[in-house]
Amino acid sequence: MKTTDRRVQRTRELLQEALLELIKERGYNAITIQKITDRANVGRSTFYAHFSSKDDLFMACHEAIVSGFQFGPLYSHPLSREEMLSPDIPPGMTSAFQHLGEARARLYPIFHSKDGPSNLRRIRDWSAQQIEANLRAAFADTDGNVPFDVLAKYLAGAQIALMEWWLAKDRSQTPESLASTFHSLQRAAIGAAFPLTTGEQISKS
Repeated sequence: MKTTDRRVQRTRELLQEALLELIKERGYNAITIQKITDRANVGRSTFYAHFSSKDDLFMACHEAIVSGFQFGPLYSHPLSREEMLSPDIPPGMTSAFQHLGEARARLYPIFHSKDGPSNLRRIRDWSAQQIEANLRAAFADTDGNVPFDVLAKYLAGAQIALMEWWLAKDRSQTPESLASTFHSLQRAAIGAAFPLTTGEQISKS
C-alpha cells in the first residue's frame, strides 16, 4: 500500500513539475494537456486519473508550493476563532513566509508570466473559498457586519497582493516582520467584521 501511495505521489509530482516548466517556457494559456503528459512522460489516462483538468493541476501546484495560503500560509488545518483574534502570531506563520521565500524561483513564472494575472486570479479565488469556509466554521454563531463571502474575497486579495509584492520587490522585510504585520492586518479586518465578546475585546489590547 505504501509503495502504491509513493507511486501516486510521484506521478502527481511529475505532472506538476511538467506544468511549471511549461508555464515558464510557453505561458499558461498555450499549454495543453497533451503537452503536459508528453513532458511528464505519462499517458492522458494517467493524467485524468489524478486531475480533472489543466486548471485542477494548476491549483494542485499552487497548493503544493504555497500549501494553502489561508489565514497565513502553510496551515494544515483551519484556524480557530481564538487564533484569528489572538494578538499572538499563529504557530507556523513565520516559517511559512520563509518557505515562500525559498520557493521564489518556482513561484516567479506563475506570477510574472504573460498569464500572471489570470494565474493569480485562480489562486485568489481558490484561497477565498478556503477562507470563507474557515470563517463560516469559526463564526457560525455570530452575526457579522460583513458577509462571509465579501470578507473572504477581501482577505484573499490582500494575502495574494502582499505575497506577490514581497516575493517580487521587497526582500528587506524578514519573514518574522512580515508575519507580524500580516497577522495584525488580518486580525483587524476580522475583528471589524464581527462583534467581539468582552473577553475577545480584552485580548485585543
